[in-house]
Amino acid sequence: MALDRRTALTVAAEGHRAAAAGQSPRDCPYNANGGPEDRFRAHVWKRGFQAAERAAQDSTGR
Repeated sequence: MALDRRTALTVAAEGHRAAAAGQSPRDCPYNANGGPEDRFRAHVWKRGFQAAERAAQDSTGR
């Protein structure tokens, strides 16, 4: 898979779904210490996860 915008959006959406499902950031399916593609995906997944958490906190008024 290429390291492009489409991949980033797909992986970020995976992070959003994981946060909505109540998973923790440690449940990232990608290796942050792996090769370039895995590092890219781990970074984008965690950013998507964090964005979903912030959105959930903002919607509850915290």
